[in-house]
Amino acid sequence: MKEINNPLYLAVLTILKKTNTSISLFDLMKLLEKQGFTLSGLSKDEDVSHEILIFRKNFIVMNALYAIQSDLIKAGYSLYISSLKILIYSNAQLNTELTDDLLIDAQKKDMALGKYYLDWSNFEQADQHYVDGLFNIFWKKYKDINKKSFNQDKRSYALQILGVESSASWKDIQQAYRQKITQCHPDKGGTSHQFIEVREAFQFLKLFQ
Repeated sequence: MKEINNPLYLAVLTILKKTNTSISLFDLMKLLEKQGFTLSGLSKDEDVSHEILIFRKNFIVMNALYAIQSDLIKAGYSLYISSLKILIYSNAQLNTELTDDLLIDAQKKDMALGKYYLDWSNFEQADQHYVDGLFNIFWKKYKDINKKSFNQDKRSYALQILGVESSASWKDIQQAYRQKITQCHPDKGGTSHQFIEVREAFQFLKLFQ
């Protein structure tokens, strides 16, 4: 399986944290595009069919969602993923928005879909002529957005969430993150909001290492 570090991971995680209820895949894509992300990853001189364009947008966002889902599971949470409803819930206390039938159906689909969307070769096989520069475009766009939207106050806040000083080394930050993320586990009284906040802070600091 070919895996990639999806630059949308942090942006999607931040949106999910700010969403009090569920969000549809369509609305998630609109919010990402509103933030300045070109979800297709296309350069100006590339031309593809409408069908391929839809496939690419869907694949890139779903890849980020299933990567987040994988991380959430490790901490005792789950991410329900469907085109009409995307929702974080605790494994220990299921959200009232999800019925048993919905969860059972999602769990069956997640095993197959997660494996598919986390394998980047499936994306490449759909179109071979533009993949080489895809993530160069993505990362450049992502860093440009971050230069405008993230300032020193954001970094200070992220360090505060992890409980480390501004002079902390990357090793200190990693150690603090492991301690904090363990404390956020539902078995230890943590919440999904706390988990996402700690994860978001760590991912932000990781971008600039």
